[in-house]
Amino acid sequence: MKPSACPSVHARSRQGFVLIAVLILILLASMVVVSLMFRLRAENTAGAALAASEQGWMAAMSGIEEVMRTIVSAAPGTTAWQEDPRRFRDRWVADDGVNRWYFTVWTGVDEDALRDTRYGVSDEASRLNLNTAHTPDLTRVPGLTPALVQALRDFVDTDSTARSEGGETGTDALFPGTPTIAVRNGPLNTVEELLLVRGFTRSLVLGEDVNMNGRLDPNEDDGPETPPIDNGDGHLDSGLSRLFTACSYDLNTDLRGRRRTNINDPKDALPVVELPAAVTNFVTLLREHQIRVSHAAELLEATVKVKDQRGVEVDMPSGVGKAELSVVLDYFTATNLAQLKGLINVNTASSQVLATIPEIDPPLAEAIVSARRSISPERRDTLAWLYQEDVVDAVRFKAIAPRLTTRGLQYSFNVVGFGVPSGHYRVFQVIVDLGGGRPRVAYLRDLTRLGQPFPFDTVQSKEATGG
Repeated sequence: MKPSACPSVHARSRQGFVLIAVLILILLASMVVVSLMFRLRAENTAGAALAASEQGWMAAMSGIEEVMRTIVSAAPGTTAWQEDPRRFRDRWVADDGVNRWYFTVWTGVDEDALRDTRYGVSDEASRLNLNTAHTPDLTRVPGLTPALVQALRDFVDTDSTARSEGGETGTDALFPGTPTIAVRNGPLNTVEELLLVRGFTRSLVLGEDVNMNGRLDPNEDDGPETPPIDNGDGHLDSGLSRLFTACSYDLNTDLRGRRRTNINDPKDALPVVELPAAVTNFVTLLREHQIRVSHAAELLEATVKVKDQRGVEVDMPSGVGKAELSVVLDYFTATNLAQLKGLINVNTASSQVLATIPEIDPPLAEAIVSARRSISPERRDTLAWLYQEDVVDAVRFKAIAPRLTTRGLQYSFNVVGFGVPSGHYRVFQVIVDLGGGRPRVAYLRDLTRLGQPFPFDTVQSKEATGG
């Protein structure tokens, strides 16, 4: 009997199992290949995104370097760095074969010129320093109630004694369900840290500029339609952030960087400069009679009573008038402190900030801002111009001079490094400090997560038209 030509049921089952196993192996292999391809593509994409992010970072750093070069080389009294689109807007950095990289430097809200954006930098000394401001100054800030002022003073002072409407035990939680925040009893590091102080809200501190980009975005100018709630007036309200700083100080040096002579210190040699004999004699007289002054401005049109050779009291004039005032203010001081914290730059401060000084009312603040526009930078290098240009009289000058300066050493701005045509970008908020001899970045905050600060199509339009 011949064997059957058809395979047995058992053999057929075994062949079917092998076929299924092969198909499964092929499917698994395909999945592995697809997974590897996806992973490679994802890694390539991530690598490209990381490279683009690093390029954006480098372009932004180029903008920071340009700011440092600009402010270091600026002559005393000049303020061209406040707005210079040719230097700070859409500046080309490099071409990597895929993207052309640029940077833009800008700062927000110019109160007196009613502009929301300037392509330049801001002087931190143009604002009121939160850590050194006195209660009378703070009460003159629009929007600050006595309770807010006392809460702020209790937060930054070094004692544990609570003011009547302040507090030394803690502040309210930032968000429901979170712990209360302890009162620091120390300085604020940034203006945004005002949000840690009881009563200070985001709308009060940041106004409409919730993304802190210094620009009026569509959602910040549409009334109650989309957050934040704004007044829709076409003008950016950046809240208290436009008036305050937490990091301004001046150096007690003259315009050439040399330490000033302390009028009150008999051991401090008089400056080796040509001074009228009447001025040097007056300073010597003050030292001999141990008559102390609180500021060099007190020498303006001053007199002291001394006895002559016959024992008769006579008035000895200081010899300091309009002609001598600039030199005296530059070379003399009344303290040995190396840093003078919280002085307001009279050449850059807005009228609102100037009006926080009790001796300066709003009309005088506006007169100062108006007068400085027509005065050359060379004449604005010391405070003397306020008196020389008859903006204030001698009495008022002596009252306000101790609160003012004519230079800034800390500068703030936003910078974006971006690529065209990809649109990749990095955005930073920056403060640079010149007070240490060499410029340094004192504060750097990455704002990239808050979104693109403005369209980059202006660069593409310029490229297309050859502009």
